[in-house]
Amino acid sequence: MRTVIEFSFKIDEDIIYFNPLFGEGYKANPFTASTRNYPVEMPYTSNEVIVVNFEIPKGYKVDEIPKSARVNLNETDGSFEYIIQADKEYIQLRCKIAINKATFSAEDYESLREFYTYIVKKQGEQIVFKKIK
Repeated sequence: MRTVIEFSFKIDEDIIYFNPLFGEGYKANPFTASTRNYPVEMPYTSNEVIVVNFEIPKGYKVDEIPKSARVNLNETDGSFEYIIQADKEYIQLRCKIAINKATFSAEDYESLREFYTYIVKKQGEQIVFKKIK
């Protein structure tokens, strides 16, 4: 499914903090318990991909941008990719979360929890724009 969103707004700040996922990422870890004694059963495997391309606001430059990252869950059980790049006019982001199996043993719970903790943190990172003077 492809969704195209176009928007514009007027800004007049010296510094702008901007989440490139527009709040669509994970805001909290779904695995909150510190330990688990039973397997984790998900309804299905998943492969979520978010691709965002946007223009840098006129009169601003990118001051800080999140670092790209790739992380595997137990080598082959899943993966997370956060690939971001910018030039003088545009920023491109590709965020992909793949979960390759639906059932995780209780022994895998801690790595699953850490995996989602990392995703929440990474998806919360912001781009900082500074006004060009």
